[in-house]
Amino acid sequence: MAAWPILLKLKKITGMHADDSIFIMRDFPDFSVPGFDMEKYNERFLKNNVLIHALSSDVSYGEHWGCLSVKCAYNGNEYYQSNGCFYAVNDSNYLVFNEGKTYSSYIFSDKPVESFTVNISPFFEQTVVSGLLSRTSDLLADAECAYPGKIEFTEKLYSHDDAVSPVLRRLYHLSLLNKPDSNTITELYYTLIEKMLLVQDGVNNEIKKIEAAKPSTQAELYKRLHYAKDFIDSCYMENITLQQLAAVTCLNSAYFLRQFKKYFGLTPYQYIIKARLKAAKHLLENSSESITDICFTVGYEDTTSFTRLFKQNFLLTPEKYRLAHQKKSVFAC
Repeated sequence: MAAWPILLKLKKITGMHADDSIFIMRDFPDFSVPGFDMEKYNERFLKNNVLIHALSSDVSYGEHWGCLSVKCAYNGNEYYQSNGCFYAVNDSNYLVFNEGKTYSSYIFSDKPVESFTVNISPFFEQTVVSGLLSRTSDLLADAECAYPGKIEFTEKLYSHDDAVSPVLRRLYHLSLLNKPDSNTITELYYTLIEKMLLVQDGVNNEIKKIEAAKPSTQAELYKRLHYAKDFIDSCYMENITLQQLAAVTCLNSAYFLRQFKKYFGLTPYQYIIKARLKAAKHLLENSSESITDICFTVGYEDTTSFTRLFKQNFLLTPEKYRLAHQKKSVFAC
């Protein structure tokens, strides 16, 4: 890793009260460099919107503070861990963390993994949320009026969608340019938060489906069930037990089993099988790995059983499925 990231300072955003430059970091920082000033490093994220677009096959960071961020990774997995929860970010999803989140992260791969994170400064977040959610009459009277309350986005893995993902895709491509258009990036940051609020509104509707007497209980149970879902989606290749998942959610195992099946329509073990087969499909569509290697990669030890299970679910053997399907990366031009 380079001692310091390459920082590309763009045009300042007019009208903001902090040091509001947008930065693009094209290399990972090295926290182990003697004299590395973590306080100064964090200050950049407090005052600025920062795009991180870096490549590595071996990089890790201990627990550290973060601003509101949307995390993506391509051509492999980037792993995040916080408060006992574990997330694998890859081509199929993105991860949202709120401002003030502390977490650790790492990439460990036999090939370079592309890490792409959109970091949103607290002041920018507040300004945009206020502009979108405050009453028009209040904004006409005071352009700096603050929305009464803070938005807490639900922290979980989100499948790539038609709302947030297109904005991420545009920011991704802009970050590759030698001279990115700062005005376009700024407008896309506004659009990103607007789309995140739209997705959060959908999440709030999902939370209401949870059977519980109080809205606070609904929200808490929703989060805990998704802790388990995200753990499975990130660690499906391992031998995950019901007791492990119950521990992740801090719930009684019998209660967890009943609630998971009620909400997702599958038992945890059935969901593990679904996650493994989904990963196998992705590898068949996007890699040249052998069927045997794919079988082992997704967590099975016997290719005959794997082939039989795959055919039961998709009506094709893995070999025939590979011949019939091929997809481009989510960020392909």
